[in-house]
Amino acid sequence: MRTRNTTLALAGLLVAAATTGCGSAVTAASEPQADGTYAQIAALPKDQQVDKARELARKEGRTLSLYTSMTADIATPIAQAFEKKYGIRVSVFRGNSETVLQRALQESQAGKAGADTVETNFAEMAVLADNGLLADFNGSALDKVGSAHKFPQWTASRLNVFQPAWNTELIKPADEPQSWEDLALPKYKGKLTLEVSDSDWYANVTKYWLAHGKSQAEVDALWKDIAANSKVAKGHTTMIQFLSAGQSAIEAMNYTYITDRAADKGAPVTHLPRGGVSKIPAFARPNGVGMVKNAKHPAAAWLFYHWLLTDGQKELVKLKLTPSTKVPGDESLRGLTLAPFDVEGLSDEAATWDKKYDALLRGAGTAGK
Repeated sequence: MRTRNTTLALAGLLVAAATTGCGSAVTAASEPQADGTYAQIAALPKDQQVDKARELARKEGRTLSLYTSMTADIATPIAQAFEKKYGIRVSVFRGNSETVLQRALQESQAGKAGADTVETNFAEMAVLADNGLLADFNGSALDKVGSAHKFPQWTASRLNVFQPAWNTELIKPADEPQSWEDLALPKYKGKLTLEVSDSDWYANVTKYWLAHGKSQAEVDALWKDIAANSKVAKGHTTMIQFLSAGQSAIEAMNYTYITDRAADKGAPVTHLPRGGVSKIPAFARPNGVGMVKNAKHPAAAWLFYHWLLTDGQKELVKLKLTPSTKVPGDESLRGLTLAPFDVEGLSDEAATWDKKYDALLRGAGTAGK
């Protein structure tokens, strides 16, 4: 079974192939225009940077190439809102985070300027940054971002929050999960769905349990029972469709925004218990934005980075997503109990957790069948 970090490992092989014999990180053909544009903007006082970027973006042709793993119903309104603000036409390449990463790496190796800016999951952003594909950003938008959401060459733009979700017609209040451990209970036998690529969720829950007093043997037993209760699905959007239709009763984990958006459309789904407050530790995984070093439209890339961390945060809230900054009116974290998300550990140990999660899922059935 191929999971998310397996794809990251394959991306690493692409990197290794490109660096063999040259002794350096992956880089595309030199783009002096991009370097010079980023330097011009960075050299100015912060209150002058936006105007300079707008001036330079006009000279570039008012065009931006965005690579993102946002779903289409999010990427489209985000692109439209940016276009309305700056008059810059956005060309969107949308795929899952693995596809976005692979395309960006392959184009870089070929010396092709494809993306101007990338917005995707933390692990893929870290790979792009580690291999020298992203440029530094020093704009005033960073002042709104907490230190936990700032990373070398990229910044968290939104958060995907992990929580169980269930169909309220199939799971009554007395049977709602009250902890991650509850997913191992016999009453959920055959009712639970796991997602094939959620090794980062698996890692965070495992580390949380170990840090809060459970032995490795106890943790292993819990996961064995959870897996025995479960079937497997591919894709969080597919999972919520199954849940909304009553084809599954409970999801071990989905992103809260996906559950909330489905509920807003009338689906009988929720991630909050009847009392409105969940005690289940909620892990908020960062998705980030970065400017590509060899961007064909670097000024537009700079503007998008700045906008997504400022006015763009309000657009994310309108779409029921969780912004990485504090935005008035944002209720996406209401009723949740947040726990730290281990970005550094997962970036360093991705392959290990992928193998463990893959082994856990072996033998599980397929959801929807």
